[in-house]
Amino acid sequence: MQRHCSAKLWLAGIWLLLCLVALGDRVAAQQRPLSPLSQAKSWGYNLQNLDVANVAASPYDVIVIDYSKDGSDDEALKPADLAKLKQKPDGTRRIVLSYLSIGEAETYRYYWQWTWGGTWSTNWIGWFMAPSWRGPVNREWAGNFATRYWQDGWQHIILGQDGYLDRIITAGFDGVYLDKIDSSIEAISKNRPTAPDDMRTFVARIAARGRAANPGFMVVPQNGEELLTDAAYRDVIDGLGKEDLLFGEFKDKRANPPAVIDKRKALLKLLTDDKKPVLAVEYIDDPAEIAAARKTLTELGLVAHFADRSLDTLRIGDLPPEGRSLRKSSSLLGRWMK
Repeated sequence: MQRHCSAKLWLAGIWLLLCLVALGDRVAAQQRPLSPLSQAKSWGYNLQNLDVANVAASPYDVIVIDYSKDGSDDEALKPADLAKLKQKPDGTRRIVLSYLSIGEAETYRYYWQWTWGGTWSTNWIGWFMAPSWRGPVNREWAGNFATRYWQDGWQHIILGQDGYLDRIITAGFDGVYLDKIDSSIEAISKNRPTAPDDMRTFVARIAARGRAANPGFMVVPQNGEELLTDAAYRDVIDGLGKEDLLFGEFKDKRANPPAVIDKRKALLKLLTDDKKPVLAVEYIDDPAEIAAARKTLTELGLVAHFADRSLDTLRIGDLPPEGRSLRKSSSLLGRWMK
């Protein structure tokens, strides 16, 4: 009888020890120091027609740009470019994040092969030779294809040796701004129950590889705020980018329904309560709407920026350059305006 009691006590002790270890790991994860991103008061967003000198002269605490001046590997930014961009005009440090789409593939990137389709003359070949991870074309943005982001082939392009992420790290970026996170709730993944967790895992893998090279490497997903309900995911990321909170979710420049805004606000609050920033961008031009939107976003504790949807110029201040809103923006990357 004593042996049975001793065995039970021993098992209980082991169980308690495992619980304490698990709890310690959880607490450690939650106590990961906040990144410098949490101190940002302003940010800018410019993906096309990149002018390094112009961006370097901007006043923003954070900028989000492409890793390349024109989207191609030949025009990829060099460490010397990043050194200029990281210094604000007043001499203080700026955070520079690289845009990286992980839920869509782009035909103008170095990794794209012509046999995967993408133009009217190669689409028929793509039907037979495109990799299994390549999904349907995004009809709003020419040259972009949805990805089955959970597949190894696509993840290798992002995470493999000398892959997309490695090139961003080598250039000297402070972190990544991950687009198409909301692919986890879009049509390509709607029949995959694990899609949200697949995306969380993918983001965590990106964070782990980036921080292995640079412990301070920052990871900022754009949109997909539905994933914020998972505390472990919030622990991994340093902030969130949010497009179209107030305007444009359903129609460009049109105010969103209050019920939709309230739903988004509640999800974003999960992150701001963790003292992590939300970088909000609204694609609007009207001065009165911009003034009201900035007031609302600031009251919510979000860091606001206003831009043209094509992101082919860096707007300095809230208002577009005179005459800008009267013309449709061009696109060097072959995209169409939404």
